[in-house]
Amino acid sequence: MEKKQNIRQIASRLTEPFKHLVVAQVDDYCAYLTRIEGTYLFHQHPRDEMYLVVEGEIAVDYANGPSVNVGEGETLVVRAGEKHRSRSEGGALVLMFKARDLFAE
Repeated sequence: MEKKQNIRQIASRLTEPFKHLVVAQVDDYCAYLTRIEGTYLFHQHPRDEMYLVVEGEIAVDYANGPSVNVGEGETLVVRAGEKHRSRSEGGALVLMFKARDLFAE
């Protein structure tokens, strides 16, 4: 039996933006928590990933398209192969879901 996790306690251990801590693993996906502050680099993945904003607001910029604002309680799925970056001026706490084999990216 898995033990339950407390998102706030895990978040208190995040000391740098864009670092992440694993919350759980579900089949071949990892759920991890990250703080987004500033702007990350453009990148892409061979599999989909999902953002769930827990606190604050982020923007996801697509290299060949628009920017999408994602606020507290909102989700966004970035499809495989879409070149994108995340950013937040005020800082945000985000729960992300990414394929386990891509987790090292």
